[in-house]
Amino acid sequence: MLYRKYEVAQTLPEALSLLSSHNGAVVRPVAGGTDLILQLHERILSADVLVDISRVPELRGIRLENGQLVIGAATTYTEISRSDLVLKNAFVLAEASKKIGAVQIQNMATLGGNIGNASPAADAIPGLYALQADVVVCGPNAERRIPITEFHQGYRKIDLNPGELIKEIRFAIPAEGTGTAFYKYALRKSQAISVVDAAVCVQLSDGVIKHATVALGAVAPTIIRSPAAESVLIGEPPSEDLFDRAAEAACQDARPIDDIRGSAAFRKYLVGVCTSHAVRSACERAA
Repeated sequence: MLYRKYEVAQTLPEALSLLSSHNGAVVRPVAGGTDLILQLHERILSADVLVDISRVPELRGIRLENGQLVIGAATTYTEISRSDLVLKNAFVLAEASKKIGAVQIQNMATLGGNIGNASPAADAIPGLYALQADVVVCGPNAERRIPITEFHQGYRKIDLNPGELIKEIRFAIPAEGTGTAFYKYALRKSQAISVVDAAVCVQLSDGVIKHATVALGAVAPTIIRSPAAESVLIGEPPSEDLFDRAAEAACQDARPIDDIRGSAAFRKYLVGVCTSHAVRSACERAA
């Protein structure tokens, strides 16, 4: 059996109680289950008890709050890609959400599950790095707000204590004149894991890039930011020469490995391709 007991939480306090009420047992939360069930089946993970959090209203939905966009951890990628708030304020997330698996996966998979899985090839997570998002986790006694760059501590390693749960993701609404973009290279057009991907956020003011964040996926043990590419972009007007220089700089920050989807050298090359495409699209949208 993949697990011995399945419990369904209706509220956030109930979910936290169920996660902490099985002494000595391995208890895991589940919402869409698109990563977790596969990992249980392949014996990558084990579980004695699954706690279904998909019906918890405090973990669902997308809203504006105090100048920030807040996305509940159990919100699906279909909901994200169709949200007017996301399309207006964080297009990079909608763009990436449509690249995740097939429609059936997008209907089930959740943003919190993807964050908790901590794969460096996760499509939606680079956009959260580019948007400088925070992860809000809650436990029996308190909430913690953690920058996503610190929440992911290594390959499939996260800053989550026993009994805690990812509650929501928050980030400031980008300033006027901001454009975002996601670009992914995979071995086929759909239902494919990224070989390399890039997410970019740029703000234009008077024809010059005032602010820039560049995030890269599948080129290190975690998603990473590219300070070298960001420093090249800031203070410059958009141009093809600038896009090329940013792409070269991004390659300096990538630390890819050889695996079944591509060699380290191939990935280094693709970092430049993906970065150039994403920066160009973000600048066009900002303008």
